[in-house]
Amino acid sequence: MNPINPGLAPQAELHYTRGMLHLRRGEAILPASMAIPEEKTAPGADVFLALLGLATVATSRAIGQTGWIERYREEMRAALNHFDQTAELAPNFADVHYRRAQALRYLGDNEPALVAARRAYDLVPQNRDFSAMVRSLENATSSKRNSSASYPQGGYAQMPPPSATGGMTPPVIHSSSPHGVSALPPGDPTKGLTWDDIILPARTKRELRQMQLVLENPSLARSLGVEPPTGLLLYGPPGTGKTTVARILAAQTKAKFLTVSVAEINQMWVGESEKAVQKLFAEARANPPAIIFLDEVDALIPNRAGGVHQYSDKVVNQFLHEMDGIKPNHGLFIVGATNRPDMLDPALVRGGRLSRQIEIPAPDEEGRLALLTLLTRKANISPEVKLEDLAEASENFSGADLRALVNDAGLQAMIRLADEGGENALTVADFTIALGNLRR
Repeated sequence: MNPINPGLAPQAELHYTRGMLHLRRGEAILPASMAIPEEKTAPGADVFLALLGLATVATSRAIGQTGWIERYREEMRAALNHFDQTAELAPNFADVHYRRAQALRYLGDNEPALVAARRAYDLVPQNRDFSAMVRSLENATSSKRNSSASYPQGGYAQMPPPSATGGMTPPVIHSSSPHGVSALPPGDPTKGLTWDDIILPARTKRELRQMQLVLENPSLARSLGVEPPTGLLLYGPPGTGKTTVARILAAQTKAKFLTVSVAEINQMWVGESEKAVQKLFAEARANPPAIIFLDEVDALIPNRAGGVHQYSDKVVNQFLHEMDGIKPNHGLFIVGATNRPDMLDPALVRGGRLSRQIEIPAPDEEGRLALLTLLTRKANISPEVKLEDLAEASENFSGADLRALVNDAGLQAMIRLADEGGENALTVADFTIALGNLRR
């Protein structure tokens, strides 16, 4: 990989190899008009941008890299006009091999990504992120070689089994929609699902169906003495499917699904966050019916009594102001999700904002059995394995935890078969080891 750098932007590098452009330290080439006052833009940046534009005519793929994404994300996309997506790599990943594995996985190069992930795991074997990445990539490469059967994807009831994600959350991919707002993509697997497809306690299902009916027919609700709410708060432990519930609610009510990232809001310059909130609500009002989904709403709208910064206080006020302008007949509905309802600003759950709250709990024993049955329905399981016993032994496990359990048991079986041979099925021993790994 030879750097192509005409000397116009000495801090930036442009590499070309195998039909792909790689721009390093992209922030160095921003036009002077977009630079933060205290930052100096490299001379000739505008010419360098023009050269990049010409170069990308010959290739369909380009990657930009910067260590200052929180300052330059929107500016880089606007200036270069070649990057329609961004992938965030969390800054607290200590090992360079892990970061390399993430980047290669994003590009679809799973086998070299697996090599890098294994190096990361060898250095810090106790790191769960490293081990999860290795498991996920091992599954991905194995599935590709063996053309294994596909599994249904969806929410809490139809979470992807082991081969899909392996318990590893992929890099956050942001839509190219302005200001971090993205609509649910066409053909999303949650569309077409109903509440009957979701494994939740009967009471929770009933509450969700009631909310759907009120949104679909607010006039009927009023005639029966029910005042339609303008917002709903979903709360419960991580991994229980709150995001999926929100998406299914949008699908069932035929509403456009809009969401905003905490990172997008919190990483903007002072004053820009409030404008982004305004644009989010403006887009929703222009496309009724619409549901705005606020994931990690406790981070988006924290309790102002907790001593938040004046900047955050303004963002909270902007959200509350926009919510106050919503009327039940406007075709706009807000859904917030949180693992920490105690951290919310009290003003958020009163005054007609997120006035309706529904708990999305971890599955009970019956729910865990149903999930385990679903997740293992296409797997070879030894007759000695009793899913009822697994459901009892996995108390307090979320749906995501159960998916990881089945995934890890499958990997244990693969290692056992490679080293010792034996039964070509998931055994009690495989699940026992997997349970132990998850409880560490």
